[in-house]
Amino acid sequence: MIAHRSLGNTPFEISRNLKNKILSGEIALGGYRKNKIYGTLNCTSGKRMKIENRVFFKNEAEAIANGYRPCAHCLPEKYKHWMQNLLPEDGEVYFYPELFTTVESDRLYELLSREIEWKQEPIFIMGKSILQPRLTAWYGDIDKPYSYSGITMEPHHWTPALLEIKSKIETIAGVCFTSVLLNFYRDGKDSMGWHRDNEKELGVNPVIGSVSFGSPRTFCLKHYKEKTLIKKIPLTHGSFLLMKGSTQHHWLHSIPKQPGITGGRINLTFRVIKTARSGF
Repeated sequence: MIAHRSLGNTPFEISRNLKNKILSGEIALGGYRKNKIYGTLNCTSGKRMKIENRVFFKNEAEAIANGYRPCAHCLPEKYKHWMQNLLPEDGEVYFYPELFTTVESDRLYELLSREIEWKQEPIFIMGKSILQPRLTAWYGDIDKPYSYSGITMEPHHWTPALLEIKSKIETIAGVCFTSVLLNFYRDGKDSMGWHRDNEKELGVNPVIGSVSFGSPRTFCLKHYKEKTLIKKIPLTHGSFLLMKGSTQHHWLHSIPKQPGITGGRINLTFRVIKTARSGF
């Protein structure tokens, strides 16, 4: 492994030595020291990083031996093979704890909390109308309204921030999301009950992309039949969780109350709506 800074004392010297090492085959891949990610030398993400955080490798074996994983942007196929399914059976769930940098996450949290048209909608449970224990909003393609628990949400137009997030996660998810449900958990008293995203409008095996910004909250999964099969995942600031395959047929998920948490959390669940009507 070669540190970018070690290639010389001046920009000219560093550039010249880097070019020579690439031509000689000593350098074939770049890496990000902070998050331990390796990728191609022309990856746009790599070109933006500070020289102090950049390293180089001769080959993939060297990168992996140093604990680096493939970049989701420039090496998507290798990244898919690197991913580990978190479910023991009957579905697929993948988790990326630092898909967005801290700087990106802070900026997007501030933008979303200020720009999104948040509402606390009433829902009907067991014939009774109650306010949801969180704020919500629905954005996406203009012909994709969203209906659940007796209410219908008409979509707002995509914002630049939402399109930025959407573009980044679609590379990993392998689909083009048409809509996003946003949930604002104001503190640990706000929650989401057990449910499955299994409406027919989402398709046979829905792909759900979940992005989180703000205070970490615990995401719980429970098998629909084998109740002892439980998985808990801390959804951290800037993380991305992907559910696909048969997950919605066999697993329930929830965000339980955590009274000790005082900070807010914004969650975005991107999905593909197959028709003009949707359910949750």
